[in-house]
Amino acid sequence: GVWLSVAAVQGGTPMGASHAIGRALGGSCGVAHGHTSCVLLPAVMRWNAAVNAGQQARVAAAMGQPGEDAADVIEAFIAGLGQPTRLSEVGIGPDKFDLIAAAAMADRGIRDNPRPINGAAEVLEILELAA
Repeated sequence: GVWLSVAAVQGGTPMGASHAIGRALGGSCGVAHGHTSCVLLPAVMRWNAAVNAGQQARVAAAMGQPGEDAADVIEAFIAGLGQPTRLSEVGIGPDKFDLIAAAAMADRGIRDNPRPINGAAEVLEILELAA
């Protein structure tokens, strides 16, 4: 699995905000990377929906739920696996959001997000969605 995931990155597939904020969350707050992905992916999808709704519709269809909100589908899938879907579930509250946002802005992956992130305030919006 790791080899396949790295192959996509090596092939030029950008990771975007979910991974950039996840690396900041892990590095700043000690949350395991697998949990950062579970918590952040649905929130980032919701934030990005304004620019990639078509791609997200294909995700929902591929998950067997065409016409449904892809972020909701992914969040339900993650919850069904018994994994956390909210920052509060991994012990992170709003008191850490500024620290996480600043660290995420220093991660070069933040520039690869489909919807441009121009500052920490936009990362804070995502963190609120994941709260």
